[in-house]
Amino acid sequence: MKERTLESLDLNLLLALHWLLTERNVTEAASRLDLSQPAMSRTLSRLRDVFNDPLLVKSGRTMLPTPKADKLQPAVAHAVERMRDILRISDTFDPGTYKGRVRIACKEYRNYLIASTWARSISAIAPGIELDISDLTFAAANDLVSGQIDLVFMPDIAFVDVPPGLDLDQFVQKPVFEEQYICAIRKDHPFSGKKMSLKQYIGLEHILVNPGGKDTGVMDQELARLGMSRRIKYRTYSFFTARYLVMDSDCVLTAPEGFISTFADEVYTFAPPTQVPKLTTFAGWHPNWTHDQRHKWVRETLFRELHLAMDKEPVRKSA
Repeated sequence: MKERTLESLDLNLLLALHWLLTERNVTEAASRLDLSQPAMSRTLSRLRDVFNDPLLVKSGRTMLPTPKADKLQPAVAHAVERMRDILRISDTFDPGTYKGRVRIACKEYRNYLIASTWARSISAIAPGIELDISDLTFAAANDLVSGQIDLVFMPDIAFVDVPPGLDLDQFVQKPVFEEQYICAIRKDHPFSGKKMSLKQYIGLEHILVNPGGKDTGVMDQELARLGMSRRIKYRTYSFFTARYLVMDSDCVLTAPEGFISTFADEVYTFAPPTQVPKLTTFAGWHPNWTHDQRHKWVRETLFRELHLAMDKEPVRKSA
């Protein structure tokens, strides 16, 4: 078979391939390009001929990419983004006049930290930018590649179970802020207002928040190092479930200060009775966005304000 050259390729096919692999749906991809569904079906047929591969195959009501399509997607997305750069060459970014949307994916209480920081420090400077916060799932990696999500915020990768086939190294990752771990008990707890020893701490029942579903957390690792353990009565993936559990029980909650800060006035807080490593929150984005002026301004401003907020507003421990 004669090798195809770039000069012989209709570059419109490249953009069509990008949206077909992103949406994995002929109708949705057609909508992205303002084409009819039959026209996009014909385009998919041409692409299959170009790459000598089915690219997308039906599985029930959805379409799944072939192994070759999975390999093509990052390269195609990169090529499309480089073509977009041609249109951006003369662009300048003015946060005061720009109108658009910034999409961020994160988990649980980080939603609150990001939204409150945005409202306090960015909204007035860039009133035309809408903030769209969604749940952080591993499917969001595909949305990062396609440009549908600008940033993700996540804990240290050591705390995350990464599914096979997801290569986080393809994204830029930057540590943004650190959090201490803080302990909280209800205000009328028998130990409220008292200094708690390590022995008393491990003698109580505990709440473990672990979105990854593991049986133990960072505090348990530190206690194991000391030859100790604690009794975990409740395990939950949800920080906000833990918030109500701590106020309705005699259990101790040990969690990052960013989360405890959301309800610190409602509980008695104190430092853990043994040293616990800080939790680092990382931001991630696709390298295609690194030099985009809008993206650069948003991420640098948000990173700076989040860092300042965590430095200036630590949880005031009750003891």
